[in-house]
Amino acid sequence: MIDLQTNPYVKQELKHAKNASIAVGVVTKDETFITGELFEHLGEYEIGDYLFEIGSTTKTFTSLLLAKLVQEKIISLDEPIKSYKREYEKALSYNGKDITFKHLSTHLSGLPREDMKTIRKRMKKNKHDKDNPYKYYTEADFHQFYLDFDLKREIDKKWKYSNIGVGLLGNLLADIVGATSYEEAIKTHILTPLQLHNTCVTPSSEQLKRYVPAFNKKGSRIPPIEIPAMAGAGALKSTINDMLMYLQYQLGLRESSLSQAIQMTHEPHGKTPWKTCQMGLGWMLETKKWSDSPVIHHGGTTMGFHTYCGFVKEQQIGIVIFSTIQLKLFRMVKMLLQLTDGVNVKIAESIFKGYIEKQKER
Repeated sequence: MIDLQTNPYVKQELKHAKNASIAVGVVTKDETFITGELFEHLGEYEIGDYLFEIGSTTKTFTSLLLAKLVQEKIISLDEPIKSYKREYEKALSYNGKDITFKHLSTHLSGLPREDMKTIRKRMKKNKHDKDNPYKYYTEADFHQFYLDFDLKREIDKKWKYSNIGVGLLGNLLADIVGATSYEEAIKTHILTPLQLHNTCVTPSSEQLKRYVPAFNKKGSRIPPIEIPAMAGAGALKSTINDMLMYLQYQLGLRESSLSQAIQMTHEPHGKTPWKTCQMGLGWMLETKKWSDSPVIHHGGTTMGFHTYCGFVKEQQIGIVIFSTIQLKLFRMVKMLLQLTDGVNVKIAESIFKGYIEKQKER
């Protein structure tokens, strides 16, 4: 699976990184393949069993819980969020229109990306923990943001990526199912049915032994990410093995009680600024010149990890990649401005292209 065309992209990512790890997992209808290089590879564990941070790929799990509740007719996609959070009405309505569950999942709510003002305050007070920026952003901070925020942007008009929006979605869905936390809700309704036993928000002591170490530019180890106030936006950790199983369900190679909900997340539910890309629920549905079918994908970046998770249903191939490289400022800016691909994307696309070409030759 990792051929001569793909190897240069892997080496390029590792070239200037400090203490870096990278792992690639591929699943098709015929085989599962895992490879990688880990900075600290303990012989007693296979690469596929190491825990890493999936960051915003968490949003696909949050949106799957949303789809499940819609399928069960507990809620509807077009239901206003203010029906459940009256105290947040000022932040959830604009010009006679209300933010709905679908708007939160597709980033069409008009809400900002983060509550940066408060996050900066918390980071300033806790400079010793600067590699864990959300750790001190509390549930009280989150609640106060929504009490104070006055929405001044049209809803359902312009795509704007919002962690704080999906954070609200995750918290609210947990409330609706009667869970004490997002982690409890996602474990009960998604992780357990899909048998993803090594996917979690809070790792056990045993799982911490398998946690991939990540390092900053100075070579200091970055602590595991903590996002107590809005876990549904990016707090999950997982393994290559679990994520490949997750992709098997996405591809229809495995059946479960969530199959209809999974299918619902793959359907177009919103537009993005890019003509070649639409929003599913949580997932991005992107048209590529080299594929007759859309690539359904989502990335994830934390302070230490970069994750790619994507699949082409019609070709029945899925790919998950994580790496712990450090980004230069120029590359970060270009990524934010959509002027270059995200970390690991070129690796994934090289594998997709190679596989699709081989399928055509058969």
